[in-house]
Amino acid sequence: MKKRNLFLITSAFIAALFFVSCSKTEENTPLEQETVEIAFQNFVRPASLRNQEIPFTVLAENGADVTAASQIFVNGVAIDGAVFSSSEIGDFEAYATYEINGDLITTTAVPFKVIIPKRKVVLEDYTGTWCGFCPSVAAAIEEASLESDDLAIVAIHITANSNPDPMHFDTVDILRDVFEIDGLPQARIDRSEFWFAPYFVEDALENAGVNTTSSISINSTLDGDQLITQVGVVSETGINSGDKLVLYLLEDGILYDQENYYNEDATSPYFGLGNPIPNFEHNHTLRMSFSAELGDDISGAGALEEYSITYNNTIPANYVKENLTLIAMYVSQDNLAYNAQVGPINMEIPYQ
Repeated sequence: MKKRNLFLITSAFIAALFFVSCSKTEENTPLEQETVEIAFQNFVRPASLRNQEIPFTVLAENGADVTAASQIFVNGVAIDGAVFSSSEIGDFEAYATYEINGDLITTTAVPFKVIIPKRKVVLEDYTGTWCGFCPSVAAAIEEASLESDDLAIVAIHITANSNPDPMHFDTVDILRDVFEIDGLPQARIDRSEFWFAPYFVEDALENAGVNTTSSISINSTLDGDQLITQVGVVSETGINSGDKLVLYLLEDGILYDQENYYNEDATSPYFGLGNPIPNFEHNHTLRMSFSAELGDDISGAGALEEYSITYNNTIPANYVKENLTLIAMYVSQDNLAYNAQVGPINMEIPYQ
């Protein structure tokens, strides 16, 4: 790991790693201090799966790799070499010691986790601002979101004939053809299952948060209009031939009038809000696909081996950057979503 890769380290880790404890001689006399970093593989990995190897890299302040000359400690116990794994889940911390000019340097302890991955359910809402029945799906998604954080939601807007939608996703026909999307509203669960009216929340939440075997991490950095996104995928059973990664950019908080056929339905949360609803807040709006719309091939990683891929994209000036999020889906050759990850841009979202 070199200095130019430091954008991959979260601010919390930077703050922790740039304060080192005083090392002392046997006479308890303070010695010269050295700022160091502990990194995991190509980046700082705050979480790993059970039995997954966690390599440590120790860098001195001048960027020199001092791993070979360091002693790594996990939970205060010295380990052999610079690789650790655990069959037990839980919270851990690691630090390193090494010598410079006869002085013993001790780094600040860095926390990390060993986890069993939790499943995030993908909910895809095919919608249009012109579609008066579409708010029913938005209402069900809002209700589901109040009950679980283990959801990854995408709203895919469609222009239909003479009914324009300013958030229309230009290549939506690729998705419509594969997922058999005809009239609106339409919704799918984990890309593979139709979510039919009346959109029972329990159907959407059936697998949300359950233990699973795969996980996704997202680490993105925004520099002006350039967004660099690194996505990691790991599976306890390995990544199968034909498996794919989908990476979408979403925008929240878009205000635009929404046709509303529930204005006179007292059982609807949209009762009495008007038809259309003025300045309706559209969230989870699909803006760009950084991968191919159906995903990029990521096959080839074995059990507990991380597959990493980096995307570099220009964000249009009319997008509100503070409202942008990323959603990554690990899907099968047949487009079943095994798991997903979602979170704001310009931050690190670890394996969960």
